[in-house]
Amino acid sequence: MDYRDPTRNLIAFTLGSAEESFTGAADARDEDGFRLAWERVAAAHGVEAGQVTQVAAYWEPSATDRRYLDDTFGEAGLRYLFERPEPRGWDDALDKARRALDEAFRGQGAEELEAEARRVREQTSRGELLPVLRSGSLGGSDAIRDTMPWLPIAGRDLFATFAYTALTPRGTVGMRHVLSSQVGDPAQFTGIVSAALASVQNGLVVEEVGTATGRLVRMHRPDGFGAAAAIMLPDFHERISGIHDWPGLTVAILCPDDLWIADHGTPDAERLAQEVAAAGQQAPELRPTLLRVTATTIELLAEGRG
Repeated sequence: MDYRDPTRNLIAFTLGSAEESFTGAADARDEDGFRLAWERVAAAHGVEAGQVTQVAAYWEPSATDRRYLDDTFGEAGLRYLFERPEPRGWDDALDKARRALDEAFRGQGAEELEAEARRVREQTSRGELLPVLRSGSLGGSDAIRDTMPWLPIAGRDLFATFAYTALTPRGTVGMRHVLSSQVGDPAQFTGIVSAALASVQNGLVVEEVGTATGRLVRMHRPDGFGAAAAIMLPDFHERISGIHDWPGLTVAILCPDDLWIADHGTPDAERLAQEVAAAGQQAPELRPTLLRVTATTIELLAEGRG
């Protein structure tokens, strides 16, 4: 991404209290560039408009985009660097913006910004390929399935895309998503799925937790990444049911990083159902999820509040 090119309107969408930000881009002259940039960001990262608290861009939005921003993001803040010129004034406006950006990028702050972006790109390019679990009930799911190769888990209610995942220099989780345009044929996609599932099993910990009424099984990984995707393993039911001869499993996914499992129809299973119902959403792409798993099926039972 060239931060010095004013012909591209770089648009950053900040989520929550500035903890996470995603950047999209559109042609500076586009009348609906903010809409196009947001649709790309939402599809790539599985985020929703209601999470956005601020929009910052190089160029002032057009009248069309202002209406879109008001309708889509409500009271989210808006900042921009350059005023939008009249249609005939673009050449002069772009020249002035280019000079302003060249001057700004001579400063230390701009150099740090570019270096940070480069470190994030390098880190995620070396990241671990893992499945990304996604709730089909969340907005933008159709766009995500159009943009990324995906696998159904509980039909379209719960599905998985794939991303190279790593810690960024700031200690947050960075993802570089696999896009449909990067996958040439079914054999290549099969290789991606196989590699991602192998990563899930790398260091996977299965532990038992005693309760007042029985036992739960928990699955997690020491690095804290993506253990809930173990639900996709071909031998998942066989592996867990073999521990206590549980023919049916109740599986709770409160966040993408671990699984809680109980014998279906028991007080422990009911307790997991209550925890899912009460849990808040901890990842933008996944609601708290309750599943019933047998030797032949995975069924979505309930989701927590978004």
